[in-house]
Formats: sequence, structure tokens, C-alpha cells
Amino acid sequence: MTNRTTPVPADAPARTAPIPLEDYRDAISLLPTGVSVVTAAQPEGPAGCTANAVMSLSLAPPSLLISLTTGSRTLSAVEKAGLFAVNVLAWADRHLAQRFATATPQNRFQGIPWSLTHGAPVLTRSALAAVCEVSEAVPLLDHTIVAGTVVWLRTEDTEPTVLYRHRQHVLRP
Repeated sequence: MTNRTTPVPADAPARTAPIPLEDYRDAISLLPTGVSVVTAAQPEGPAGCTANAVMSLSLAPPSLLISLTTGSRTLSAVEKAGLFAVNVLAWADRHLAQRFATATPQNRFQGIPWSLTHGAPVLTRSALAAVCEVSEAVPLLDHTIVAGTVVWLRTEDTEPTVLYRHRQHVLRP
């Protein structure tokens, strides 16, 4: 990637200028992040989407923060259920990131082992699975930030998937 910024004098006043979307995507791809599938139960079947905006929020109580597109089917399911699961993808299941990002909602779970755990769909082979009760949801820009208290947790001794420079990589010990 080339440097596409124009030098700004140190004493220049702060300003808000639109950043080209492609420039932002290229820059933010340098921030390594886990690849997760966020899921929630709903009467017509499970909902889920790929998410990399997932982070630990608190140890007391144990809490996670997720960011989902406002108006998305998965966010609607999370809000209605009051629960969600974060499934950090194992390297062996890295292909699920694409499926949960692009497949029709009805086909996302097809042929994938999962179970309803504490009220939320949990992928069987995820490196980390956590079920959370929604404690707060805050709309911000084009996303909604959801904080959840962890009520169930499972980890597996497997290699998780990390996204870096628009590509998935394996994270080995």
C-alpha cells in the first residue's frame, strides 16, 4: 500500500474530512483481528453473521462487546432473544467466515454442526464459544454496539483464525 495522505502542518486546525472507503479498508486491515460468527436464536431458525468487531469488555462481570450493522437480521435476533453467542472460528472452519457473510440466512447453518446452548446457537467446532446475555445495546453510526455478560464459555485446543491484510491466517502457539 502506498501512502496516500497529504502532509498537514502540525499547527493546522483539526478538521473532519472524508476518508476514501478503500483507503480506510486498506489501513484498518493492518489491525489483526479474530474471525467470529455471532449467532442468536429466533423462532424461524438461528440467525448469524461473520463479525470481527468483537472484544473483551470486562472481567467483573465477564463481558464481551460486539458490533453489528444496525437493521441486520442477526442484530434483530440478538435484541429479541436478549442473548447471543460469539463463536471464534477454528482454522479448520475458516471457510465459514465467507458463508456467514454472504449466504442466504436460510443456508448459513445448513450442514454445520451446532447446538442450542443456554438459549443461543453455538457452533460445535469453534475455538472459543461464549453465550452472553445482552446488558446494553447502543446505536452508533451505522452499527449497534452490544454489550453482553458471559453466562457460558467453552474453549477448544485448536488454532483460531485471524484476519490480517484482507486475508485469513492461522494463529499457532
